[in-house]
Amino acid sequence: MADILFELGCEELPPKSLYGLAEALFTGVTKQLQAEGFEYGDDSRWFASPRRLAFQLINITEQLADKQTEKRGPAVAAAFDEEGNAKPAAIGFARSVGVDVAELGRIETDKGDYLGYTVLEKGMSIDAVLPEMIAKSIKQLPIPKPMRWGSNDYSFIRPVHWMVLLKDSEVIPMESFGLETGNKTLGHRFHHNEYITIAHAKDYVSDLQAAHIMVDQVEREALIKDQVQTAASTVNGVAQISASLLSEVSSIVEKPSAVLGEFSKDFLAVPKEALISSMEKHQKYFSVVDKNGELMPYFVALANIDSSNPSAVKKGFEKVITPRLADARFFWEKDQARPLADNIPLLEKMIFEKTLGTLADKCERVKQLLHWMQPRMAYESVDANRAAELLKTDLMSDMVDEFPDLQGLMGGYYAAAQGESDEVSKAIRDQYLPKFVGDGLPETALGQAVAIADKMDTLCGIFAVGKKPSGSKDPFALRRAALSVINILKDKKLPISYGDLIKQSLTTMPFETADKFEEIHLFFKERLKNQYQDQGVSHDVVNAVTLALPSTLDDFDQRIQATTAFKKQDFAKSLIEANKRARNIIAKSELSGQIGDMNVDENKFEVQQEHALFNELRQLKPQFESSVSEKNYDKGYQLLATLAEPLDRYFEDVMVNVDDESIRNNRLAQLAQFSNLTSSIAELSELVKS
Repeated sequence: MADILFELGCEELPPKSLYGLAEALFTGVTKQLQAEGFEYGDDSRWFASPRRLAFQLINITEQLADKQTEKRGPAVAAAFDEEGNAKPAAIGFARSVGVDVAELGRIETDKGDYLGYTVLEKGMSIDAVLPEMIAKSIKQLPIPKPMRWGSNDYSFIRPVHWMVLLKDSEVIPMESFGLETGNKTLGHRFHHNEYITIAHAKDYVSDLQAAHIMVDQVEREALIKDQVQTAASTVNGVAQISASLLSEVSSIVEKPSAVLGEFSKDFLAVPKEALISSMEKHQKYFSVVDKNGELMPYFVALANIDSSNPSAVKKGFEKVITPRLADARFFWEKDQARPLADNIPLLEKMIFEKTLGTLADKCERVKQLLHWMQPRMAYESVDANRAAELLKTDLMSDMVDEFPDLQGLMGGYYAAAQGESDEVSKAIRDQYLPKFVGDGLPETALGQAVAIADKMDTLCGIFAVGKKPSGSKDPFALRRAALSVINILKDKKLPISYGDLIKQSLTTMPFETADKFEEIHLFFKERLKNQYQDQGVSHDVVNAVTLALPSTLDDFDQRIQATTAFKKQDFAKSLIEANKRARNIIAKSELSGQIGDMNVDENKFEVQQEHALFNELRQLKPQFESSVSEKNYDKGYQLLATLAEPLDRYFEDVMVNVDDESIRNNRLAQLAQFSNLTSSIAELSELVKS
């Protein structure tokens, strides 16, 4: 066993793609190693810092065992002529395995004898295969725009200056990018700008630490997070640390040093989201809020050095943020001077999608969908019409042009500042919610309706013009849109089904779209199934509830929870097996499509168990149907528990498929009666009881 270290040293790498490149390099190499049979320890991992991509392979197989492979050649009958002389087929096979024809053996099979030879294949060594695997993995890295440097023919995402490839303490030779591998790497650009020697592959992290490089991105992020919060706490504030900003900042610095900066309180008159966006997107600074969540006139920035003059570093960070915040204030004041309503005519000049028309066309379709939803959600039609008219007008504002992530949000601010109603302002503000998993939902009924209508129009429209997602490509974020609609409908317990929303949205399109319903409906159904399965709900429960056709997603969710709990009950197994058996018997009958409409005749019962099940169902039915109508599904399943014993006895004592057609059909009808009733909450025959 051995330990491997590979490091690729470059100019500063793009922060947003750094982690992805390092992981892809490691994954590309390890997949090749696994395919060849090499094994390595679970603590093998990749590293990424601004100037290096690296990985360690701990306790990797140094040399694979030799193995014998039996090569089969041509049939003996085709290998020699009548006098026993070798034909070209035999000669060619012998040449391919490196021996004379006389040294070939025989392989006996059911189809006759064949020439054969056992070849000893020397086990591969890690030294021999690793350089080629690394080179292949580098070529396959997701680099959209590789660059060349100097007069070289090769290219990479940034110029490469050194390479390290060690097996324990021994250098494995490899050539790439005009360089040869060694055991030397560069230290920190300012604190230790010279090469150091890596004594052993396992010493990588500690050796670089001594050269002022924190190469472990996990430890680096943890240190940055701690430093930033500590700095913010000195002014009784809390730093706002998003995972994306944390990883991006970690990809910029190799020696983190947090600095608390300050800006003028006058800027706080600007909406805090604009200031935060300016700090995070442009400067990579962390904003600071007080205990009430209000923005404070402070920020935390990360330096890549331990400065001997911290106050100068602080002033430098403050100097560059002030113009950015001044720009945000300028945009805020300028945009307010122009009413959003003045931007409505401009929507007719902005194309949403060439077949679907302009943003003005989109807003009109949203208005129609809001009109359809209004009786179901009880908001004011006047507010809905106004919200639809102003919905996209902030896209023409200077603030949104500079900070696209603030669209909708700034529209809400401008609407409120210009005298629009609270309902309209909040609906415009919340139109894009939720933007990601765990994000907040629109707080008002109109806001929820606007968010749903906008997303449904985009989703149905893009499907209708034939641009649905494929594979990993989803340029219009339709998967996210569907999940957002699902979450609003479910969590806000709205009395609308996504099926009805799809149908209604398709009617607003400027061309015939009826044939698209099933495709979009299936798309939603798959998103819903995936969401529940990601939450740990078993696929059979999701399928069983889906087949019961719940009217709303709130109803769907309640059935999911109740059915999941039902599966854990002792009586569940009997009911599930009885449903499966009943469904199978009915499906195999000649009258399978008609049985559900047939009445059960007590006078045709021949055995006591038929009467017992009939009476039990008759007594149970009113209470059970009442529980289902009240959506008290847990109680409904508890009522079904009384059927477990009579069902077991029924299937033990009653032969359904008797010769007498009248008796047989009556028993089939009784099975259908039982199956339809017990599957009112979920299709029990779909469940799997372990």
